[in-house]
Amino acid sequence: MLFNVEKLMGIIACIMKRMDVKSINYMKVIKLMYLSDRLHIDKYDSSISNDEYYSMPHGPVLSRLYNLIMNESCDKFQKEWDKFFLRDGYDIAIRDTSVNEKILELSRAEENTIGEIVDKYGKMDKWDLVNNVAHKLPEWEDPQGSSIPLPLRKIMEALGKDKKEIDAVLAERAIYEKEFA
Repeated sequence: MLFNVEKLMGIIACIMKRMDVKSINYMKVIKLMYLSDRLHIDKYDSSISNDEYYSMPHGPVLSRLYNLIMNESCDKFQKEWDKFFLRDGYDIAIRDTSVNEKILELSRAEENTIGEIVDKYGKMDKWDLVNNVAHKLPEWEDPQGSSIPLPLRKIMEALGKDKKEIDAVLAERAIYEKEFA
């Protein structure tokens, strides 16, 4: 449950490989990654990315991913990211194809979840994803030009999980983070 930049890069590599592209609009990949995490939370009570979520004007965002794309992450993560990806305007492109090895960071279930999301939403453009998917998610709240934290609890509530299940998942996550932080 700790953030792992290697795994995050594996998720992007998996999406891009599944879509057979070498570059992708960064807003689109952020939406596909959020939807993958959301579906994985629904199925398995855990995210794939272990990122933090925020409601932003164009829908839910993975915070650390957004910071990496905007070149605003901590040096340690940013240097690792910059080895494999570069931002070109509104797209991110693969700089080093060995990033595909990062897909090995993912479990089969995680790859299947990502594949399910790419198959369902991958052909949509960024604005279709924003207007017809992200803005319709019950957990998203319009931040009026800013950003609002989007806790895992709120996502799980929006998915219809009951309070006992949510409390158990969050308690287990807290223990894990305390133990391995």
